[in-house]
Amino acid sequence: MIRRGDSRNEVERERSIEGDNGMGILINLDLAATIDPLDGILIDIARRIQVPKTKHEDAADHFLGLCAHVDRQGSPLEGKVIECYPSGSFSIAAAIYSRVKSMQHDVDVVVEVDFPIGTDPEWMLDKLYEAVKGDAGSRYYDFKVARNSRCVTVTYPDGVTVDLMPVARILGGPERSGVLFHHNAKRAEKYRKEVNPKAFTLHFNARIKSSDVFASRYRTRRLLSDGLLQERAETQPMPEHVPIEEKSPRLVAIQLLKRFRDIQFRGRDGRCPPSVVIAAMALDAGQMSDSLCDELIAIATHMQREIEEAERDLSKLVVANPAHPVDIFTDRWPEDRSAQRLWRDDLIRLVRHLRTLRGRDWDPRQLKNVLQELFGETPAERAFEDHYRGQSALAKQNMLGITRSGAVRSAIATPAISSGLIVPARANTDMGGYIEDPVD
Repeated sequence: MIRRGDSRNEVERERSIEGDNGMGILINLDLAATIDPLDGILIDIARRIQVPKTKHEDAADHFLGLCAHVDRQGSPLEGKVIECYPSGSFSIAAAIYSRVKSMQHDVDVVVEVDFPIGTDPEWMLDKLYEAVKGDAGSRYYDFKVARNSRCVTVTYPDGVTVDLMPVARILGGPERSGVLFHHNAKRAEKYRKEVNPKAFTLHFNARIKSSDVFASRYRTRRLLSDGLLQERAETQPMPEHVPIEEKSPRLVAIQLLKRFRDIQFRGRDGRCPPSVVIAAMALDAGQMSDSLCDELIAIATHMQREIEEAERDLSKLVVANPAHPVDIFTDRWPEDRSAQRLWRDDLIRLVRHLRTLRGRDWDPRQLKNVLQELFGETPAERAFEDHYRGQSALAKQNMLGITRSGAVRSAIATPAISSGLIVPARANTDMGGYIEDPVD
């Protein structure tokens, strides 16, 4: 993917002060002061919804354990499981917490089974359910196990869910293509659908590139928000795992858009736009920028325009798997045109709020209310605290007067101080991290 505005001087400025002993890095507050304030807040929100390394490893253990269990001796599917692999958001590094406060997340897993593609969907899903549930005393018998229309969902005691979707390969078809099995007794639905989740994963990952500029901004913002930037050339330990730092700004923007979607659809009836639809459409949202705000606006605007084009044709939005076009991602959403119009209006509101925030100074109360409306209470409150903690740190160093271009203007009072806002402190650990911080 082509990137615009590589800002090499920004990267080189940070690199010029890196330590060369391999033990840490030097961070300059000049860079922290030039990060666009709204980009900084979006980075703070994004890091709060990340699934960190420890949770990612737990997810891997969950799905590997489940797949081994399904193929165990005596299972209805013994010897019939060809392969299991994560699909959906985990496969493209776009997973987020579904519940930030409780740190819950969802995992999608494809279970490739050795059955003909003409196998009865009801039978296939029932057998997978029986294989997971097992007999009394077996590993998952006391877990909450639900048989859904396309998958079997296992809910762990901590609230994490794993969706196991059985897929039968198409012999002689395109590589890794297969059929999923759909059965919904209440709606009298039973059919098979050709899919290729592995092809989409490979297609997506090949087109989403990381950004050195974004990585430097994220790393600096993280240390600033956590109160770890002390002096202009202070040496700080290199974190062992910084999830966002290795990601493309477009990928992080996808995560923010998913979080926005989750918040808007809480309490609504009907389906929400699938994550895979958001990811697929994001690939066509134009050239990638190093600005997280610009990326979020670009994806939202592109989706809005595509929906409006479908509306002009009096039709529903259609999004196909770009790596396997017969695999239609929008087969269940939008259910009708009113559903796509609802999401279009959400996107319009998101873009309007972002442009408003970018275009003027913020009233702290208004900022907090808007962030909560867009991204939910918990990450918004934490990002709000992070922002003003960082502003206070910059004010102490008289660094609030540096523009994004690096020009110096008269220092101004930090908004946290001038507004009388008091940012509550959170307990910290001996290692300098904050308790209840979901970022490892």
